[in-house]
Amino acid sequence: MVEIKLGGMGWSRTKGNGFMTGEASVSQSEIDQYERDGAIVLRKAFSDEWVERMRGGAERVMADGGPLALEYTKEAGKGRFFGDQFIWPRDETFRAFVFESPAAEIARRMMRSDTATLFYDHLLVKEAGTNEHTPWHHDLPYWPVEGDQVCSIWLALDPVSANSGGVEYIRGSHKWGKRYIGQSFSTDFDYSNPDMEPIPDIEAERDRHEFLIWDMEPGDCIVHHALTLHHSGANATSDRRRRGLATRWTGDDAVYTPRASTIRLLEDPGLTDGAPMPCKLFPQVLPR
Repeated sequence: MVEIKLGGMGWSRTKGNGFMTGEASVSQSEIDQYERDGAIVLRKAFSDEWVERMRGGAERVMADGGPLALEYTKEAGKGRFFGDQFIWPRDETFRAFVFESPAAEIARRMMRSDTATLFYDHLLVKEAGTNEHTPWHHDLPYWPVEGDQVCSIWLALDPVSANSGGVEYIRGSHKWGKRYIGQSFSTDFDYSNPDMEPIPDIEAERDRHEFLIWDMEPGDCIVHHALTLHHSGANATSDRRRRGLATRWTGDDAVYTPRASTIRLLEDPGLTDGAPMPCKLFPQVLPR
């Protein structure tokens, strides 16, 4: 039995057969597409059983959020845009997803990495009638991480379309060699960083880019590179919720770089600048 304690909360698992459940199916052409475009949709990557388990977990978290939970909705009575992060240390269902679902293997294969280390899990829910947009951004400038082998897996727990807040990407933007200053999801505040550029007005230059957006069914997921620019629209006109579970993964070349990070961590990971990512806060899931 392996015992891991994090922030005073203990959890354990037994080594042996059955630790990873479900075989991730990722083809060479899908890996090539991910590397070329910076984002790809994988159909039915997660079983109906995983979808149902995570829907139940999402309801529990929305009713009783953790210390990093945020309400992104700016106007009372205008729907609900909810987020919570680092859920796995306190919730058995989210912990099972991290260590037993196909997510780690999908991330490892897409990144062409020998290892898959969880950075954090992130529940993002836009209820029907929610006006909030998620601003254009890419992930890496928010994070204390550097490396090319860094990705997110965004699992749909509900049917998703453009008018229910589907995520839209700029094809190939992970290859621009840019770092854009992040914007807060819950306010109009832009973070300050003299080493980064303000993000361009993407909506004003739509004719200059190729965009990717997919209708999704529960169990479909998107894998995107941490430098691919993306946003999601409001869920103001649809009649359904949009629950998405994002897990953030790092591979062999990723290192901890806290200098410009804006994300709130559950606790200090105890890593020095430039250290490899795996630690108690960021567990290496593969190889196990």
